Amino acid sequence: MPLGAILPQMHCSFLSWMVAISTAAFVCGCQSNPQASTPTTSPIVQADHPMEESQALLNGMVFDQVWVIIRDTHPDPSINLVSWNETRLQFRNRAVAATDAEMFRTVLRDMLQTLGESHFAIIPNSVSGSPGAAGGWSGLTVQVLGDDVIVTRVADKSPANIAGIKTGWKLISSEGDAIAPIIVEFGQPRTSLERLAREQAVSAFLGGRPGMSPKYLFVDSNGQEHEIIITFEDQPGELVKMGNLPPFSAESKWFWLSEDEIKSVGCDPSKTGRIGYLSFTIWMTALSATIDDALNTFRSADGIVIDLRGNPGGLGLMATGVAGHFLQEPTSLGTMRGRDMKLDFRTNPRTVDRNGNLVGVFTGPVAILVDGHTGSTSEIFAAGLLDAKRAQPFGQTTAGAALPATTHNLKNGDVLLHAIGDFRTPSGNLVEGIGVSQQVGTAPTRSDYTSSPDCELRDALHWISHERTRNPSEAQSP
Repeated sequence: MPLGAILPQMHCSFLSWMVAISTAAFVCGCQSNPQASTPTTSPIVQADHPMEESQALLNGMVFDQVWVIIRDTHPDPSINLVSWNETRLQFRNRAVAATDAEMFRTVLRDMLQTLGESHFAIIPNSVSGSPGAAGGWSGLTVQVLGDDVIVTRVADKSPANIAGIKTGWKLISSEGDAIAPIIVEFGQPRTSLERLAREQAVSAFLGGRPGMSPKYLFVDSNGQEHEIIITFEDQPGELVKMGNLPPFSAESKWFWLSEDEIKSVGCDPSKTGRIGYLSFTIWMTALSATIDDALNTFRSADGIVIDLRGNPGGLGLMATGVAGHFLQEPTSLGTMRGRDMKLDFRTNPRTVDRNGNLVGVFTGPVAILVDGHTGSTSEIFAAGLLDAKRAQPFGQTTAGAALPATTHNLKNGDVLLHAIGDFRTPSGNLVEGIGVSQQVGTAPTRSDYTSSPDCELRDALHWISHERTRNPSEAQSP
């Protein structure tokens, strides 16, 4: 595929992979590619009845379509030598014999999982493009720390916040069903994909539709139990859509941290200086203007915090524009390579605002807040700026799912999302399968989440304070 055909379709989002686990999950998408190579033919298992025979024929055609697309577009050409051919022999008869759509999708997903990479998913036609596929919103973030599922974030004014849930609490059960067996079943993840699968299984365990009010059991750090009912709401923000993938919520907010907000996490406003805070939920063009306005306004800040916790990715090339606010010269964040393309994520210095005013670039400390749900474009942005020594990440290790991907319409109406390249930072570091981890100090523990309302922000502000002391010429009175 020529580069010009790939770029408009390219996106980066590990949520695409989540669809293979739960059809209730959202997917960050791109324009689809309905064209696919003609599948190679193979004997079809004969059915006993005409209806079954028709289904078997369709299953065989769709299976071949998926297999050929992966064969022809996977970034590693050696996949064609042995392994992918063997995979076809292993799964094709199972696929043809599937008696319903979900059974068939399960076979395809099992086949895709043998690749051991993110951004390969089968998206059901009932979910594709349907706003009804949206899950409810609780504002609760949990992550697996050791053997426990810990509340690591509670969004302001969210259902979880209104219900009284606190960070640092340990999740015990949902509607009487214990979470522990899920953690035991996954064991200690050996790869980022296994870790991601565990995190998403936990998220699905906690999920609900708008209007649902499940009951959860938590235990605080003192061993006291708390039975909490959360009533799920609609996702906040603007519903945005790309191609034939499900719509998802896009929301951004930015403001200057007040002295009280800085003090509330245990930091000294006189040391942090004036801090600009920006968060956004997805890398989509609908948010571009707001992001640029925020970062242009923050040119006078003593430090900037960009909150990408829970941000699963989006349009990959947006990262180069946002990073351009912090780099005075065109700088590579990394390179994507596929069979027929090479794409350098090179930044464009953003020295002029939308009104043509010269603003220069921001040269002060930049902290990026991350967690285990931070993926793809967010990881490329964080890893690239870390590599360029222009930012530091704070929080739990990110998802490690950073591949570029595109979509194809399948003959049965479903959508195949598949990776078409690989990504490395300029220094050669991989993000896929590894993620981006905190480099200054250590990632927060349960005690940190218990003792602080926002320990990632706390650590980021402490680092900014240290950087201002180390570079007194940049320090200003707040």
